[in-house]
Amino acid sequence: MATRSNTEWLNALRAEGQSQDAAVRELRQLLRGAISNFLSRKNSSAARTMDFAYDDLAEECAQESVLLVQSKLNQFRGDSQFTTWAYSIAIRTTLGELRRRRWQAAALEEARLGQAMPHWPIDNPGPEQSLEQRQAWVLLSELIETSLTPLQRKALIAHAFQDMPLDLVAEWLGANRNSIYKLIHDARKRLKAALLARGVTHRELIAIFDTAHSERPYLEDGKNPLVHGVQ
Repeated sequence: MATRSNTEWLNALRAEGQSQDAAVRELRQLLRGAISNFLSRKNSSAARTMDFAYDDLAEECAQESVLLVQSKLNQFRGDSQFTTWAYSIAIRTTLGELRRRRWQAAALEEARLGQAMPHWPIDNPGPEQSLEQRQAWVLLSELIETSLTPLQRKALIAHAFQDMPLDLVAEWLGANRNSIYKLIHDARKRLKAALLARGVTHRELIAIFDTAHSERPYLEDGKNPLVHGVQ
């Protein structure tokens, strides 16, 4: 398979007829391979806990990613190889689908979802750091409980601390995605104001958790669940 330049990819995908069809097939094959490699490299705590075929997931995500790439061609600035840019879209698509499938088979009971902050999530970061972070966690939990409306608290906890995708939060609460986005945005503003009233900025709180010396748990999209709720 000949390697296409960035310009050749763009021209072919914008063309019509056989040239476009060939480029779409080639791109889908490349993305499918990248997704399969990504899934096989993951020590798949997210993927292996769910019952599905990797090949089917890779094909489904590759097809969706090709459509997304075609819809975003005007956003490609040429700062990297076209295929690198397309791969990044494919991996984000795959991570989103993994989260969605995990939540469709979630072990959390709906009665508990969004109702309470998770238990202290860092196991052994060291005694001094542990004490400082535990105190910050207690403060954060208290302010989430006392400074937010019940609906803000439910949406923020489910999304930021229990890793529920935003579109599923919206579906769960019977609202649209934009209204839930604004609800969580307003909740974070309230939380920041409540922290300031206690003499702590949200950046200081984040710094307590977001330190190179901590054993930080990260979500699959690279976000730290300890601080994502107040960013």
